[in-house]
Amino acid sequence: MDKMLGASFLILCLQVDGVSRQQKEKSSQEQVKQSPQSLTVKEGEISILNCSYENSLFDYFPWYRQYPGKGPALLIAIRSVMNEMEHGRLTVLLNKSAKQLSLHIATSQPGDSATYFCAASAQCSPDTCRLYPDLQPRLQTHPAVQM
Repeated sequence: MDKMLGASFLILCLQVDGVSRQQKEKSSQEQVKQSPQSLTVKEGEISILNCSYENSLFDYFPWYRQYPGKGPALLIAIRSVMNEMEHGRLTVLLNKSAKQLSLHIATSQPGDSATYFCAASAQCSPDTCRLYPDLQPRLQTHPAVQM
């Protein structure tokens, strides 16, 4: 007796939405771009979302997830001193020389269906990278203590 095995596939829909879309008045140096714009994967497959940026001063790269009707929530973040960050099924890879990063979601699950945002920020800009721009280092000598 032949048994037919029914295979059911759950398709997850992941949307990406760059923070830069909301900041069109900003220069391209301050924007991030994401791809693909939407991604459909089968349950259990890996999902990869990509993000590129232009400003080499960016040093903090958070990823956010937003479910329908909810606000964005921080998912995972990486700093420029690292090349890879893992947390559970999530991995972020950062390629500083190519100015790109990617979010990898292993073993995709139904709860992963959401909109994903990548963002980037810098601790300083080209004109403000010094904490105290007018501070001049001085060498102070102390008189010898005589006894």
